[in-house]
Amino acid sequence: MKFSRIYFLLLLSASPVFVAGQHAFVRGQRPGFFLLIHPSARATGMAYALTAAADDATANYYNSAGLAFSKTPSVSTSYLGYLTALRPDMHYSYLGISYPMVSSAWGFDLTFVTLGETEVRDSLGQYTGTALVWRIAPKLSYAQRVIEHLSLGISWKFIYHKFMWDFGFMPELGWVNEDTRSWAFDFSLQYRPLQNLAIGAVVHNIGPDFNYESSGATDPLPRLTRLGIAYVPVDTKNIECTISCELSKLLVGLFRYENNTFWQNLKCEFDTARKGVGLEIVFFKMLSLRAGYVYDNTDCLQGLTFGGGVQYKNLRLDIGTDEIVYDFSTQNRTITASYRFD
Repeated sequence: MKFSRIYFLLLLSASPVFVAGQHAFVRGQRPGFFLLIHPSARATGMAYALTAAADDATANYYNSAGLAFSKTPSVSTSYLGYLTALRPDMHYSYLGISYPMVSSAWGFDLTFVTLGETEVRDSLGQYTGTALVWRIAPKLSYAQRVIEHLSLGISWKFIYHKFMWDFGFMPELGWVNEDTRSWAFDFSLQYRPLQNLAIGAVVHNIGPDFNYESSGATDPLPRLTRLGIAYVPVDTKNIECTISCELSKLLVGLFRYENNTFWQNLKCEFDTARKGVGLEIVFFKMLSLRAGYVYDNTDCLQGLTFGGGVQYKNLRLDIGTDEIVYDFSTQNRTITASYRFD
């Protein structure tokens, strides 16, 4: 129980940053946006609703507390050509590793994104050459079952950006050659009151803002909270069905309307939260079909997601697409390979 007390003290100490940010965090326009990209093809096919349902090494990202319920070590790797209509050479890669023990587990994951090569200019806008723009975030996770059906998780990540400062008001000037870095904690829990029911909650990216030495400007981390529930109504030898629902909300600029009452602000935050519901059906523990529906009026995402997968013994290959939920034409297909070491 000592771990649980320390965990909740850390969570309490982090709570003031929930309302500190006053910037609107827009996907792709802030340096930490890549921390919001989903690394799992399974999650993509199920409208991102995997906080309570993640059962492989991608739980490092979605809910590290779930690692403590794993029975065997696993590894997952993903690739995504991210929103190719916006930038055709933007690539996303992910690696996750989990190592469960008796009632606890360790995990590690690594996120890497490159936006390709771009022109680099100094603070006066003068051309200085080309460079590869990239971002990386290694993370270490630990999960502990504090009671039989409840697990708590904590993760620490280091975030590094290469060549990050861009002239937003004059995009033709390219990027200024400057690095920036930060670090952050994730806090998570998973509760399994029944064998076929799981509830998960996560707070992501609690840490200091990015700072740019040349300009003195700052950018907030994409602080985010997720709440999910997963239910398995059918689990037989030939068929397994999972229904998963999730609510996620950026915490940057939370309750920022000073003239609103608490309840008005609460309703506004709920209305602008992302909602997703996903369905997965597995046939003969070999073939998976997935679909979901996501609604997010903040990021202008709305529509169906699809996916599927095949499994042979301990190896599973999944693909998921959410490209039709965007309000522009693009490709966005995630491929994930996972392996369990029995």
